[in-house]
Amino acid sequence: MSTQVLSRKEKRAIAARGAKLYGVGGDAALAIHQAYQLIKADQLPEACQLVVPLTRSIPDNPHPWVILGMAALKRREAQTSKAFFAKAEESAPKLMEVLTGLAKSHFLCGEPEPTLKYMAAAFQAGNREVPMMKLYLSLMSKAARVPRAVEVLGPIAEKIDDPELTLEIGTQLAETEDGKSASVKWLERGYELSPGTDQGKMARLSALFHAGRMVEAEEWARELLAGEFSARDVVMVILLGALRFQSRHQELIEAAEGYEFTDPASYARSRAFAANAYLDAGDYAEARHAYLEAMHMVAELEEPARAYGTFCFSLGDYEEGVPNYFRRHTPNYRATVPAENSEKENLMAQDRILLIGEQGIGDQLALLALTRVLPVKEGCEVIFAADPRQVDMLDGNALGLKVVAKDELGVTIETPAKGQAVALGDLVRFIPDHPAAARRGSYLRPDPRKVREIRQRYAALAGDRPIFGMAWAARSLIGYLRSVPLEEMVQLLPERAFVVNLQYGRTDEEIAAAQAVRPDLEFYTDPEIDQMSDLASFAAQCAAVERVVTIDNTTAHVCGALGHPETHVLVPTGSECMWYWGREAEIDPWYGVLTLHRQQRAGDWSAPFEALRKVCAA
Repeated sequence: MSTQVLSRKEKRAIAARGAKLYGVGGDAALAIHQAYQLIKADQLPEACQLVVPLTRSIPDNPHPWVILGMAALKRREAQTSKAFFAKAEESAPKLMEVLTGLAKSHFLCGEPEPTLKYMAAAFQAGNREVPMMKLYLSLMSKAARVPRAVEVLGPIAEKIDDPELTLEIGTQLAETEDGKSASVKWLERGYELSPGTDQGKMARLSALFHAGRMVEAEEWARELLAGEFSARDVVMVILLGALRFQSRHQELIEAAEGYEFTDPASYARSRAFAANAYLDAGDYAEARHAYLEAMHMVAELEEPARAYGTFCFSLGDYEEGVPNYFRRHTPNYRATVPAENSEKENLMAQDRILLIGEQGIGDQLALLALTRVLPVKEGCEVIFAADPRQVDMLDGNALGLKVVAKDELGVTIETPAKGQAVALGDLVRFIPDHPAAARRGSYLRPDPRKVREIRQRYAALAGDRPIFGMAWAARSLIGYLRSVPLEEMVQLLPERAFVVNLQYGRTDEEIAAAQAVRPDLEFYTDPEIDQMSDLASFAAQCAAVERVVTIDNTTAHVCGALGHPETHVLVPTGSECMWYWGREAEIDPWYGVLTLHRQQRAGDWSAPFEALRKVCAA
């Protein structure tokens, strides 16, 4: 294409609009316009010839530099393209084409952090390239930052209706520790956009499963298995999961052993589900065998190794458990945060340690207690890279930790040097070296004035009625069997009790159902506290309530870290009993302060309910 093919009228229009389009008018605007067209047509030398003179005559205009950068990108000249786009950034730091070019240039240079930074900025500036969005999601997944990626891409994906992107967002969220619930809307939408495809049908099955609709998930899985479906092994694994979450242990074992898998990874996952079923039935020997079989079938799968590691921990076998638990992360993660960084010799050689938070908020609160036995030299600065919501809650902590938000790494906190980054969970290796008392003791320090104000406010509202704080649900799939319907839990409370809602998430329907069965109770949801976004206020709220009744969720761990003396926790048995609670103790062996009311049989809350009813009546 050349400027000669344009009519005089078209040339005048481009020249007139040049100031708005390109920040310059006249012949320069025509040259820039033509160069962009030549770039699209892959006529790179011609495009460069047009704009090189402009880099001298209008050096502060970003477009000639952008065009040169685009040409270099097409030639895969990474450093050259980065230099041209950096020049354009000097005069137009928010221009979408500049941000996009910098993202792609840094990617070609193998520089992940700048790549992710500029990709996010490009999307916010208006970039709608679906392939780049998928690449961003993939890179953020490797960096274990999928929820942040979805914050950036979600508003865009909701508008462009691309089924592959929508399904990829849902799939990536479903594979994260805390994203399974959030994945449901994306998987459902993916099915709506492509209901006739196998990928769409699988998305619907995953959505039902992660939404906890296990009966429907089972029905849909059986329907898919009855027809011609490509990913039959994956469907079978989800069917086994649906049976597990319905506590149909024997059916699960029979189904797993009666199906012929062709995919080794799916077979390994089926053995892990079988191990859960054996654990729920109290058969530890068969559970161990199933875990080992799952790990040996596909050595690179992280989840079976992690599950086996925590199984060993629950039995006090750290020698066997630690090396397997250390396999819980992908090779990409371990390339950045190696397991060897947590070895005593390395820790003692550092002046600065950066602990990287992992898993959910409750697990992190439990694992933070291990910093008390962290072997570091005198004067070593220990920094915890936390979920942003934890920063204020951990302010003034008694562990001596400096706390920063994880997404501030490389921004306000410099990227850790080699040997300084340590995964928080890797501190489990020090458990056998110390008595349990060495890690115990409260460490959260909520604002005492806030605690006092909340306590006085609740006392005024309750009058002479007993006050109970209650939490009843773990909203993620992993907490499905640890949750208890509120309408059942409130049957444990004495007459006329004043119930403070400590449950995160939407609770209106659950409270209405509980109110219907116990009209004598008053339920109070504090409008000044949002447990999801303001964990500092939530910790103060827990400290202000004299008696707490909760399932094993974040509330239990907040109370443990507070050293709350009147917290009663409903704990499941079998595979759903978290390893740090042990198998038998009534006073929790981790914090040393919580009273545990344990199931005697998986799925049956009658025994702990009866014990807790007596406590609540006292």
